Amino acid sequence: PLHPYTRGLLASMPRLDEARSETLNAIPGQPPNLQRLPKGCAFHPRCEYADDRCRAERPPLELIASDRARACFREEM
Repeated sequence: PLHPYTRGLLASMPRLDEARSETLNAIPGQPPNLQRLPKGCAFHPRCEYADDRCRAERPPLELIASDRARACFREEM
């Protein structure tokens, strides 16, 4: 996955091929109010990679493949 939110979602799922863990990983914070999204990237308050640009600008949706897109300024994601 290329976006931090997608990575967080996948990390929060229990795995059948690993030993049972007492706790699941969770994305910290609360989802934004969809009627009052924060300025910049809607995920920046919960993203461990967010920087000043993420807080100021909304990243454009970029088509990565015919069935995949992302909206993130981090090129390596």
